Amino acid sequence: MATIAIGGLLFFSGAAGLMYQVAWVRLLGLAFGVTIYAISTVLAAFMAGLALGSIIGGRWADRAPRPLLLYGVIELGVGATALLTPSAFSALQGLYATLAQTPLVAAVVRAVLAFAVLVVPTALMGATLPLAVRGARGLAADTNRTRGDAWTIGLLYALNTFGAIVGTLVSAFVLIGRLGVSET
Repeated sequence: MATIAIGGLLFFSGAAGLMYQVAWVRLLGLAFGVTIYAISTVLAAFMAGLALGSIIGGRWADRAPRPLLLYGVIELGVGATALLTPSAFSALQGLYATLAQTPLVAAVVRAVLAFAVLVVPTALMGATLPLAVRGARGLAADTNRTRGDAWTIGLLYALNTFGAIVGTLVSAFVLIGRLGVSET
């Protein structure tokens, strides 16, 4: 039962994470122009942050006496930092215009600025899955740890990924159209 509850949290976490990603692509498009470069930059920054966060979150999960409490704190951090990104992207527009004088410099500046804004919220997102898995493992009553862990990890990852699918569709087809990019 605890695994399902944690899976529900990860479903909504995955949905929110990809809602943020879709909104960030739109915001970066406003700051840098809607190009394949802007989209690729957000995707690369997002994935780099997730990878970094997974490494850090895995270390924290192994050391945290209460990994689910830390998971909750990290999710609050994701929300807080995500609320700041529209202002950060808005501030980037002037800096980008000043620094990006040639196409090559523009690409480098775009990547550096996007990574600077997105590394904290996406690293926090990446830290959530290891913490949730460790928390679920600690609550599991399964005596066969190997089979129980594999099933638990697979279920939690699947629910998080399914939430990401839903989040992508809801943000692209509902939220941005109704609320606009900044409010999404």
